[in-house]
Amino acid sequence: MSEKCETDPHDWVANKGRFILTWVLPAILIVITGVMQLAPWITGSIWAIALSWMGYACLRNARQCGRMHCFFSGPFFLGSAMLALGVGMQWIHWPTFNGLGLFLLIGTPLVCVLPEMFWGTYKVATHGKEE
Repeated sequence: MSEKCETDPHDWVANKGRFILTWVLPAILIVITGVMQLAPWITGSIWAIALSWMGYACLRNARQCGRMHCFFSGPFFLGSAMLALGVGMQWIHWPTFNGLGLFLLIGTPLVCVLPEMFWGTYKVATHGKEE
């Protein structure tokens, strides 16, 4: 992929409006519902939907633009969505949503920063040769 993607509308991370809609608002929803005293199935369902949306958007961004961290954050968010649903439905015995929130608080920066530190911002397209 090219550096042009940083200003290209294909990179949702680089587009401020899409970034807010796609990742900031769902994260705010997760925080708000995490501090509310809702039934576990409601919290788990809301978190699962928000995290699924974030994961889908990451995978879409990875495919469309080649944003390196999205190759990692997409599966991380989708796996976290399944975990949130399992905790909310009490299929998985996790002490509290606070623990899951801490997992997200620590894991999200790691999967969003480390891949780009090691491998760069964008995946290099290979069409028989490195670009």
